[in-house]
Amino acid sequence: RVVGEIAFQLDRRILSYVFSGQTRLYGFTVFNIPDKIIQVSTNLVSGKVDHGFRAHMTHRYFDLMEKLRKLGYSMTLHPHFTEFIVNSYGILKQRPEAYSTEDRSYSDPEILRKLVIDMVPSNLLKDILRLFSCLCYMAKQDGKPLFIW
Repeated sequence: RVVGEIAFQLDRRILSYVFSGQTRLYGFTVFNIPDKIIQVSTNLVSGKVDHGFRAHMTHRYFDLMEKLRKLGYSMTLHPHFTEFIVNSYGILKQRPEAYSTEDRSYSDPEILRKLVIDMVPSNLLKDILRLFSCLCYMAKQDGKPLFIW
């Protein structure tokens, strides 16, 4: 489940970054970000487009994707791969108790990397490690833990 959680957390992190200020992200996926930018920046009643807000979200999206691309993230592969991993491995059912060994392990990139290397089949390992590198990058950039509960 930890492997699925890594993929899930990266997806949530990307969505939260692009749609900062949005509290509900139901129905949002990394794959449908361009459509959701249009939806979120358009008033449902009047149909009026907030072009400034749309441009802001679009800039955040392209800027982030360029940074993640440098880490090997592919918009054509990894959104679908992430969905496959979450569906295959699941996600953690509950947050570990604060300050527990499990909690500390989930906060330590080296422990998680070793866990991934030990658990993941070799045919998936390269891309899982890519997702993990992207998650570590985003956590470092926003100063938050790897797993946000």
